Amino acid sequence: MTTPTTSLLRRLPMKGRNFLALVLLATLNAGCVSIGPDNTEIQAQPSAPRVESVPTELPSEQVVAPDWTQSASPTDQELCKVLDGQSQAAREAFEGLSIAGKRTRGNIGFPLSPQTLPISGESNFIVVMVAFDDAPPSNKTPEGFLRPQLATMEEWADFWSQGKLDLNFQLVDEWVTLPVDHKDYPVNRDLSFEERQGNSNKIIQMIGRSLPADLNYDDVDGVLAYWSPGIDYFEGDLGLQGNEGVPLPFPGGAKEVFFWSGNEWWYRDEGELTAEKRAEHTWSFWLYLMLDSMGLHNHGPGNGWPTALQTSQIPARGEFSGAINGWDEFRLGWTDDDQVHCMATEDLNDSSRFILGSREVFGGEKRLAVVPFESEGALVIESRRPIGWSGTWDSDRAGLLVYFVDTQLEVERVDAFTQGGCGTSDEQKKWAYYLYRDGFTGNCRDWFEAFIRPGDTVTFKDLEISLVHSAETSDYVEVKRKG
Repeated sequence: MTTPTTSLLRRLPMKGRNFLALVLLATLNAGCVSIGPDNTEIQAQPSAPRVESVPTELPSEQVVAPDWTQSASPTDQELCKVLDGQSQAAREAFEGLSIAGKRTRGNIGFPLSPQTLPISGESNFIVVMVAFDDAPPSNKTPEGFLRPQLATMEEWADFWSQGKLDLNFQLVDEWVTLPVDHKDYPVNRDLSFEERQGNSNKIIQMIGRSLPADLNYDDVDGVLAYWSPGIDYFEGDLGLQGNEGVPLPFPGGAKEVFFWSGNEWWYRDEGELTAEKRAEHTWSFWLYLMLDSMGLHNHGPGNGWPTALQTSQIPARGEFSGAINGWDEFRLGWTDDDQVHCMATEDLNDSSRFILGSREVFGGEKRLAVVPFESEGALVIESRRPIGWSGTWDSDRAGLLVYFVDTQLEVERVDAFTQGGCGTSDEQKKWAYYLYRDGFTGNCRDWFEAFIRPGDTVTFKDLEISLVHSAETSDYVEVKRKG
């Protein structure tokens, strides 16, 4: 992984361990992850370095930074917590439930949708490698293959939650082989939902029954399963959010919890997108799935783009980011209110100038800027750099990313298959979409074209956002009303 200047880095022991293994190899797709050839072990490598806060007035190499002091947020941050446009009953319901004859889509605005996984405090997950009589174990081992990836997941949660969420994993130290043929329990697209889910539930419950008795089941939150190669009849994910009424018969007693795995897509070799390369990002795929059960939608802004693991869980043409988008970090409560520069349009009679820290730097004074539009949505501004969790980006991937969050989106189901760029449309309604610099004439499908660089402006409604100056790990931003 590309790392920033040594003076900006510090390896920090977390939870008393040395964390290992963020393997970021190039691929040519922007999908999800999973499983590699049956004779490959992932070697432990240093995890993504924690980039610590640096003085925001640090000058760039070419241009001296403006003589600005950090300004206060002109608007109380509570006003930037834009209320989701669903009814109150729908906002308080799990996604997919029927309220007044209409499917709830899950919240895009505030509050966060109900969750089946913890978003703060301690958590407890069981992780197991599972094989079948007709899909035997590979040569991968839990300790050699999964342990480094679980360490990366723990460090990820500590970094992006700013220490608010502590992920903990109990790793089953041997493969669990179910004494059945997986092909007798197909999870295939040509079956009815009831038959697919019924087969999935039977396999999930078999796993719960087969786990070791000496694990801590008292406060378990979920189970993550890694399949053996050859699970060709699992065309769909086998999963439970944990609120479907399907208990797992653990040795310590039945309990309804989150469960997720992959499907056969993640185990294929397809040109340069090999099963091995997908396997190396099991950690990011599992985090993506867990975020869904923490009340998020994922898949935006920029679905398929390597701007966050919510939109691409494996490298796209060699580039990848393990970030979470700033709006969702704010909704999770992982961004402190005083780290958000909130600017209601009525408070912008004078321009607002502020210094926004890169999201790849841990902590910081200002991590996000938001302009709320009541009963419409929110304009969100992030500062990004090709360091740390985005260290595989090309060196010129730096500046601002600006996007609009549509908290009023009129759909019953947020589309997981929208394309990354080019705004929203009636044909592809997106819950969030990137905005481009004024005068942009390039290809809006090229993800890097969304960067706003020094001297660029972005106009949205009657607002103009200007990137006045970029320092090494911060951006000097001015927002004003036009006219």
